[in-house]
Amino acid sequence: MNVLKKVSTVFVGTIVSTMMSATLVLPAMASDADRQALLTRLDGLTTLEADFSQEVTDMNGELVQQLYGHMALARPNLLHWQTDAPDETLMVADGQNLWYYNPFVEQVTVYAQAEAVAQSPLLLLLDGDSQAWADYEVKAEANSFALQPLPSADSTQSLQLVFSEKGEQAKLQRIILDDGQGQISTIELENVQLNRALNRDLFKFEVPEGIDVDDQR
Repeated sequence: MNVLKKVSTVFVGTIVSTMMSATLVLPAMASDADRQALLTRLDGLTTLEADFSQEVTDMNGELVQQLYGHMALARPNLLHWQTDAPDETLMVADGQNLWYYNPFVEQVTVYAQAEAVAQSPLLLLLDGDSQAWADYEVKAEANSFALQPLPSADSTQSLQLVFSEKGEQAKLQRIILDDGQGQISTIELENVQLNRALNRDLFKFEVPEGIDVDDQR
C-alpha cells in the first residue's frame, strides 16, 4: 500500500501568503463543486445493468488482455461483476463482504467491503455517502468525471467515468481505471438498463463445494 507524502511549501510575507491562499482555495472549491455534480448525477441512479467489454493495456500502451462480461449494481452497496470470456470470474459485493471467485484456480477470496472501497475507486459508484470520497479529487469536463487519489489516500488508482451525452444523466457509458503503475483498463458498457428491478440473488454468493476460501477480512 503506497502512501505518498504530501509536500507543502511555505511562503513568507502577507501579500504572497494571501495570493497563495487564493490559489489553493479555488481549486479545492472547484473540486468540491465537481464532486457534488457527480454525486448529484449518481443520485439519479438506483440500479444499473449492462454488458461490458474491457481492454487492458500496459505502460507502453500495448494491449495485454481483452475481457467480456456482464455487470449489475444496486445502490447503495450491491455489485455483481461477471467476466464470461476468455476466462470466467465473478466479483460480488453483498453490502458487507466483497467476494472474488476464480473457478479456474478453484478459489474464492473474501474482503471486508468497507475496506475494499478505500482501495478501489470503482466501488465509490455504489455509495455517495462513503467517507472514501474525501480521498479523491474530482474534476469534471463535459460528461466526464476524473477521480484522482489525494496523496493521503490508501489507493493509487484513479478513475474516469464517462456518461451519455443524451438521455438519462446517470447513463454510464465508459469506465477507465488506471492502477497507478502503468496499467489501464478501459471498460465500455453496452445495453445499459437503468433503474429497473433486479434479481437480488445476483448480489448473493455461496461458496461452491470443494472451493478454497482465502479470507482477507
